Amino acid sequence: MDENKQNKKGGIGGYLFGGIFLLAGLAVMFFVAVVPIGKYIESGSWSRVPATVLSSKLNSHRSDGSTTYSVSGSYRYRYGGVDYSSSQISQYSGSDNFGDYWQQLYGRIDTARRNNRTVSAWVNPDAPHEAYLDRTFRWGAVIFGFTFGGVFALVGAGVMFLMRRGSKEEALVSETGSYSSREKSGHWFMVGFGAIFILLPSPAYLDIWKEVSRGDYMILVVLLFPLVGAGIAWAGWKMRRNYQFFGPTPLQMDPEPGQAGGQVGGTIQLGKAMSRECSLDVWLSCIRGRESGSGKDRKTVEDVLWQTEQRAYCVPRQSGTEIQFCFDAPAEQPATRGSGRNYIRWRVELEGTVEGRKLSRSWDVPVIAGSGASRVQLPESHVMADRRERELEAVESASEQIHVEQTGQGLYLESRAGRNLGMKLGMLLFGGIFAGVGTGLFIAAASEGVMLYFMGSIFGLIGYAIVFSTVYTLARGLQVWIRGSDVKVVRRWLGIAIYRREGRLLRAEQVVLKSGMSSTSNGRKTEYMTLQAEVDGKTLRLAEGIKGREVGEALREAVLRALRLV
Repeated sequence: MDENKQNKKGGIGGYLFGGIFLLAGLAVMFFVAVVPIGKYIESGSWSRVPATVLSSKLNSHRSDGSTTYSVSGSYRYRYGGVDYSSSQISQYSGSDNFGDYWQQLYGRIDTARRNNRTVSAWVNPDAPHEAYLDRTFRWGAVIFGFTFGGVFALVGAGVMFLMRRGSKEEALVSETGSYSSREKSGHWFMVGFGAIFILLPSPAYLDIWKEVSRGDYMILVVLLFPLVGAGIAWAGWKMRRNYQFFGPTPLQMDPEPGQAGGQVGGTIQLGKAMSRECSLDVWLSCIRGRESGSGKDRKTVEDVLWQTEQRAYCVPRQSGTEIQFCFDAPAEQPATRGSGRNYIRWRVELEGTVEGRKLSRSWDVPVIAGSGASRVQLPESHVMADRRERELEAVESASEQIHVEQTGQGLYLESRAGRNLGMKLGMLLFGGIFAGVGTGLFIAAASEGVMLYFMGSIFGLIGYAIVFSTVYTLARGLQVWIRGSDVKVVRRWLGIAIYRREGRLLRAEQVVLKSGMSSTSNGRKTEYMTLQAEVDGKTLRLAEGIKGREVGEALREAVLRALRLV
């Protein structure tokens, strides 16, 4: 009940936030663009009379690192035999810095004032007290009003659309039990984001030729915005085409909701005919999300707590293909809960290639603690074939990662130096940044104060620790000989033997697979495993840096077979 109230409040807050942005954008468009256009058209039929400038001033206003300008002053004119005075210089109000309009206007009327020359004033014949000294049509201001206001309105309307779509999807789930994929409107987000990139600097486009003719070539940097925006919008359009190719792909849960401690299963409707032997994989992940910061600094980090996959089982239907899946979900994993800053979500993902097109869809589904089973039962032949295929892939990957050689005397394992290079180079870069910042703060502390010594020490300790440990692991190697029940281990660094250890393995329980660090990329969790042996109170490493739990388990089976312990 509390969560429903929280979701309802979040929905109202989302509509309120979107509504404020939408109204603000429409207001900017109306007052900055539409009103001046209306005034320009209306004043086209006004009378033009000579006017004497009484005072003039160029006002400058500095805020947020930029300076805006406006012109104030007064003038006197005669219309219909009656003298009038006015302080309305231009049909544009407020201050801005679109080009040099205000500077040019001030120069013209101030020159006329100092030289006692008259200037033209446009007077409303129906209300002679209403007049302008200038009715220039400013393309820059109008474009800014439409684009800047349009961006705000676009963001606000987008937020309200997403909130409305979310409400519709909740209603659809409650009525039919069908879940829409998270990619349903992602392409429109990309198109809208690209449009914002293109539109936001549009007032500057009018000044490009003028600034370049003055020798200011830095203005050309503005052209990067439409190029980047067009690229983002094009990517969004391609995503849209890809989405239409496969169709909506609704997911039906069975059981509803899924059961942590039982099974998570269901069907996915794909609008393309496919054979049973398809190259599609279904993933199930339990994810913890944490939100930190606020406003523009707000960010959400998701950690994969548990993850598994299986080959999709495809059943041809008249309308396309029904993809069936069924997972055993461990009871120790948490159920779906929370929203906002902290939450647990279960996610089903479908990935593969169909007719040369990449298929990637995902659904957030509810899972509760329970032992319920799914009525979707995959054929035993499909399950066994999938298991054999994954075991074969794991064995092949194990032999690629760890050099395994069966000799006449036993088994030889070598964890070569320099493996997992991409991950370790990323760690070097991360540590190098921290170390560089720490060193910089330490240098600056000599003139800035003692506090920087403290901050520099923290950054430096973290950074240099990561750098040195990564360099060490990058250059270290491990050689293992298994002969009968005897094990001999040699640790090397840069090819130099650092230490040697020996022991005897008599039971399978002595060989243990341990999880070390893990990384997550594109929603895929990769564990780096260590295969070790417990011998006489000592721990002997047999293999290290094994990428993937299944690969580690395959390597453990190979070692146990060599020791004749299975």
